[in-house]
Amino acid sequence: MGGLAIAEAPSIVKIVNLIALIKERAKYYKCLACSQTLADCQVKLLNEADGHCTVEVTCASCGVSFVAVLLLKKAKHPDGLPKAAEEGPITSDEMLDVHEYMKAFNGPIKELVRWRPYRQPSSSS
Repeated sequence: MGGLAIAEAPSIVKIVNLIALIKERAKYYKCLACSQTLADCQVKLLNEADGHCTVEVTCASCGVSFVAVLLLKKAKHPDGLPKAAEEGPITSDEMLDVHEYMKAFNGPIKELVRWRPYRQPSSSS
């Protein structure tokens, strides 16, 4: 019987983490009924399957409950990883280059946002 509890523990931890994540994100949304923030809402997991979960959310302000279906898997980019992800982490030299560029920059923000220095490919083979 002790083995059964151990086998179930990861699922319980996963559910608790999922509910905690949903509750943390809820503060960015408003109740459909009273328009108050859902920061202190109650969340009950109703179902989890096939990359989505169904939850019941109860507003702490007005007590109205509603059901939400949430996508659990991140969609993959159609072209794979962006090129920058393949180049590896930003180096301290690259950070200094950006700092120097921004320090000397005197122009419109649109021009600043478009600028991207050439990046040498990583040589960590």
